[in-house]
Amino acid sequence: MDVELWLGLLGAVIGAGGAYFAWRALDQAVVDESRKVFVKQRTDLRQRHGPLCETAAGLHLRARPALERIGGSSLLWEPAMRPPAPVPLSAVRLDWSDAPPPVNSRLLAAARRCLPKESKRRRYERYSAAMETLARPALFENRPSFRLIHADWSGPQGPRLVFGTGQYFDLIDQNEAVAHELAVATSRTPEAVPRWKALPLRSLLARDPLSLTERVVLPSIGTLTVRRTPDGEGTFFLLLRGADRVATGESIYGPLPAGMVQPASLSPLAHRRDLDLWRTVMREYNEELLGAPEAQGESGTEVDYDQPPYSLLDAAVADGSLRIWCLGMAVEPLNLAACILTVAVFEAATFDTIFAGAVEQNEEGTVISGSRTHGVIKGLPLTDSGVADLPASRLSSPAAGLLQLALRHKSVFLAAPDRHQA
Repeated sequence: MDVELWLGLLGAVIGAGGAYFAWRALDQAVVDESRKVFVKQRTDLRQRHGPLCETAAGLHLRARPALERIGGSSLLWEPAMRPPAPVPLSAVRLDWSDAPPPVNSRLLAAARRCLPKESKRRRYERYSAAMETLARPALFENRPSFRLIHADWSGPQGPRLVFGTGQYFDLIDQNEAVAHELAVATSRTPEAVPRWKALPLRSLLARDPLSLTERVVLPSIGTLTVRRTPDGEGTFFLLLRGADRVATGESIYGPLPAGMVQPASLSPLAHRRDLDLWRTVMREYNEELLGAPEAQGESGTEVDYDQPPYSLLDAAVADGSLRIWCLGMAVEPLNLAACILTVAVFEAATFDTIFAGAVEQNEEGTVISGSRTHGVIKGLPLTDSGVADLPASRLSSPAAGLLQLALRHKSVFLAAPDRHQA
């Protein structure tokens, strides 16, 4: 075979190889672009948080007439989600169930529609996997969490909640996906109300946003902390959740403290000991106001609730200088998260003693505490005008709803405490 023929064959092989690698490069470019779009959409979701909450609230209010806004906020609830009046947190009974979590293939399939490509032929299977690879915040672990199975807020023996096992990424896979879906559907015409057919995941939950029997619901506890001064006035505190620090609600003002209902240790005993709303709130106070590391108990070490600040908080409850109420449960419309609503009222002297070392920054963000005098944080005024001056578009739904409820029940919350209560 002559030299020209060999060169021709060689050129054909090189050309075919070049075409193959160009084709593969094109495939990778499509994957990379899909991932970039996903990250860009998450940025848009964060930047339009307030308007998206309002859009989502409007959708669900029309789909389920029993729902109503809490005050002027976007936080939603209905009579079945609350007791007739605020009750002491200790009156809420918690029970355990070994019922397995529901697996809803329709929800999982709908959630995957907003996910980017992991490779040429497939998308990421779950939202948490895409977040971990492409937009991982500082705090992002698939920790055990307590799953809400049943809620009865008006039973004859008082409110009763039933919990089982769950994992934190179950929340991410649903809640972030349903919010992401709405952000994409409204990206071109933000002012328009999207049609339900453009929201396949949300439409499955339209008639019942909680859907406890159909999906995994991992509730959080949002607590409005009130510092009651001797003259009967009140102040409150917020947390500005840091961008790139937290998995949800970045750059938004939220309640302080707030956190998932989770065991504080990997110890199997913690699953029963820590199934306690007050202990959850106490741990969040330690982390968010005193700057303690998040209680995780990776080695199986359990939290010692007999030591400060837990012992101090328990003592304050016992002597009446700290009163904590539960107002029920509500749904955040954007991500359809469930939040148990509580208000904690500290007498100023008790608050100042327990939180003498209050931090300005914690692992999740910045403590919004008003003025500081000799290390004492005073808080923001719990008044109609003080709340109205807050940036409404950057308030989380739970923060806005809790503030409205605090103003509504202000005469109860700021009444002089009964020092004889147990």
